[in-house]
Amino acid sequence: MTNLETNKKYCEKIESKIDLDAKPVAIKLIKTEADLPEGYDLIDEKIRHCEMVRKASLGNKFYSTIDEQLCLGGAGAIGLREMPEKLANGEKYFSLGRFQDLETAKKLTADLSIVKDIHWGIVYAPLDEADFEADVIQVITEPVGGMKLAQSIVYKTGEKVTPSFAGIQSLCGDAFANPYISEGINFTLGCSGSRSYADIHDNEMIVGISKAKIEEVFSGLDSV
Repeated sequence: MTNLETNKKYCEKIESKIDLDAKPVAIKLIKTEADLPEGYDLIDEKIRHCEMVRKASLGNKFYSTIDEQLCLGGAGAIGLREMPEKLANGEKYFSLGRFQDLETAKKLTADLSIVKDIHWGIVYAPLDEADFEADVIQVITEPVGGMKLAQSIVYKTGEKVTPSFAGIQSLCGDAFANPYISEGINFTLGCSGSRSYADIHDNEMIVGISKAKIEEVFSGLDSV
C-alpha cells in the first residue's frame, strides 16, 4: 500500500468516528531540499506555522522553509531554526505579562518541546492528499473528538493519557515537537497566537499523533 493509500485510510477512519470541520493534517520535516516530495509548491506568503496547519486543514498542500515562517518561536519549536534567545530564556513571555517573575518564565520555557536538529523545510498537506509518511498528524477537533481519540489510545495501552501543554506554543511545540520527539501523542488546548491568527475556535483543541502511534490510534478507533 502506498503512503497516499495508507493516509487516505487513516483519514477516512478518523472522519468516520469524529465529526470534524477540517481535515487532519499531515506534516513532515525535510532535512535537505533533495528530500522534498514531488508535487509540492513553496507557500506564496509569509505566515505562522499554526496558520499553515490551518491552511492545510482546509485543503491546501505546500512546503515552507524558514524564510516563509513569520513566527520565529514557532519556527524554532518545529526545527527550522534555533529558538530565539529571548524566547528560550523566558524574557519575551515575562515581558508579555504571562508569568509572575522571570524565574518562573525561565522554568516553563526550559521545559517547552523543541526539535533541536535544524531542518531545511517542512511539508504540509491534508491527510487524505499526503503521499508521504507524516512525522506528525494534527487533528483540530472539539473536545468530544479529543475524548474519542483518548479512548482509542487507552483501548490498546490501558494507560492514562498524560497531555503536556501550557497555553504557549501550542500547534508548534505541543502538537508537533512534543509527539515528534517523544514518538507519542499529545493533547493541547491551543494558545493565544493560534486562536488569534490560525482561527482555532474557542470550542476546539488540537491532538498531535506521531507516525509511531498512528496505527495504534487507527485500530483503537474501532472501539469508540
